Amino acid sequence: MPTEVRVQSTLFESLVRCANPDAAMRAEFLAAGYDVDKPRASYPSSVFLACQALVLRTTYGGLASKQAQREMGRDLLRQYFDTLVGRVVGMALKVAGPERAMKRVALSFSSVFEPVNIQTALLAPQDYRVKFRDYPFPAEAAAGTCEGALKQAGALSVTVDVERYETEGFDLRIRW
Repeated sequence: MPTEVRVQSTLFESLVRCANPDAAMRAEFLAAGYDVDKPRASYPSSVFLACQALVLRTTYGGLASKQAQREMGRDLLRQYFDTLVGRVVGMALKVAGPERAMKRVALSFSSVFEPVNIQTALLAPQDYRVKFRDYPFPAEAAAGTCEGALKQAGALSVTVDVERYETEGFDLRIRW
């Protein structure tokens, strides 16, 4: 049985910023296992999934499920770039550029999740397939995150499609 993925607190901070919670929502975060006022360094993915479901329901509830997940992924990354760690990562992406950023997708995700099982394959210039295995979060959210990261890295026109959903994960096709 694989080890449960651990999620760093900075990602929770970013998720909370997406929701801008009132007192009632803060209580719901607490019931899900995350204390907004006293965060720990990391949490099991099950807590992040519960908090993510809360944010999807309350903040993105007017959107279709996949659209809500994609939008949350984009917003999550924008909010992440406002954290201390995220500012450093965002600057590194700008310096690296899209090609080098794509070669380091697994490293980037491992800064907030561990363990990660992500493989990147170059298919053609500016055309990659990224395989996420044993990744407990929605494919569309990962797609929105990758889209935002490549734009941060300087790609002008980014297309991220979910190519394949499988029991153990999913594949993203990323082009710019």
